[in-house]
Amino acid sequence: MDDDPRTVKEAVDSEDGKFWKEAMANEMASLHTNEAWELVDLLAERKTIGNKWVFKKKTNVKGKVEKYKARLVAKGYSQVPGTDFGDIFFSCCQGNFY
Repeated sequence: MDDDPRTVKEAVDSEDGKFWKEAMANEMASLHTNEAWELVDLLAERKTIGNKWVFKKKTNVKGKVEKYKARLVAKGYSQVPGTDFGDIFFSCCQGNFY
């Protein structure tokens, strides 16, 4: 049975909330370390695309949770061909991300 949280609220309000918060902090640190984005001013004719946290518990063969993974993904399906495939303007959280 898949009991991974579907929303940030579900994740942080769960009994494993501290592990999910740590996983999100690790993801944000990784994105920062790898210079995955740069902050720029959004041009007037451009729209940001949304984002979503994806949560997954990684288990061993006995079913014991070994790792909590959180990934911040862009909702790329909202891009328009010929308009915003080259540059992605990603609307991200500022300050607290959960």
